[in-house]
Amino acid sequence: MKIETLSIDQNDEKAVLKTYILDDYPKYYQQQKRPAVVICPGGGYTTLARKEREPVALKINGMGYHAFVLEYSVIFKEKPKSFEKEEELPEMNPNGYFPVQIYQVRNALSLIREHAEEWNVDKDQLILLGFSAGGHLTASYLTFGKELLGDSYIKPKAAVLGYARTNMAVPDWKEKFATASGRNITKYKYLCQFRTAEPTMEQKLTIDPYTNVHKDMPPVFLWHSATDTHINALCALTFAQKLFETGVPVELHLFAGGVHGCALADKVSASIANHYDEGCEQWTNLLQIWLKRILVEDSREKKEKEEQQGKVK
Repeated sequence: MKIETLSIDQNDEKAVLKTYILDDYPKYYQQQKRPAVVICPGGGYTTLARKEREPVALKINGMGYHAFVLEYSVIFKEKPKSFEKEEELPEMNPNGYFPVQIYQVRNALSLIREHAEEWNVDKDQLILLGFSAGGHLTASYLTFGKELLGDSYIKPKAAVLGYARTNMAVPDWKEKFATASGRNITKYKYLCQFRTAEPTMEQKLTIDPYTNVHKDMPPVFLWHSATDTHINALCALTFAQKLFETGVPVELHLFAGGVHGCALADKVSASIANHYDEGCEQWTNLLQIWLKRILVEDSREKKEKEEQQGKVK
């Protein structure tokens, strides 16, 4: 496996792309170019969740795909030790304000395409996978990224959203604000996104994936927990409905149990006991089935196109 850390933004040395590139073994099937999955971890735009990085990348590798972890810019220069006391929070990052992260997603996809031959990547089969705030980033890239980036926009083949903030009009659960830590995380997330701690609904809708859904989006796989007390599961439900009504291929899984931030929801990567949930753990198996279908259909379309071009010649 090839593991490297590559810069994707000259204005922020901590904005990097970590590669988990599978070796090219001398077997026919394995010599084929592989799809690549770019993982955007969550953390409320204030930090990046560790269990949504390497453990997820290795799980993706196990499916036969290359994996990349995008450590995009966040609002703090250093990782906060705690959010309990605001006066102890680290210095803010002047290069960490939204939507710089959308440009960094584009830079990551562009870098992978540039190295497609070297890394044995099928540059037409790039997939985005985002959790929580990283899911909001992924959904934002899909919905209004092209408008922001213009001709430099790179459309992914598919996208995966785990417990993501996809509808800014859906209210937060009150439990999120029950502690000083929760209130501070929300405050600095808003400062990152809107440069104000108390954004209006009008401001929130300017970066709302739900409002910006359009028919040219790639297929989307969503999963969420009905018992998530941080991001309301209505985000996934309403976003899936909007995709369906717009004609965007969508698959949605709403699990009865599980907590916010459970990532793989397995015993191996769980940092605390309630991050393990036997139901939520199945999302990766369901994803593997879905991706195979999406990527096989893409291969068929390519083959048919090549055959048609051959007949024309």
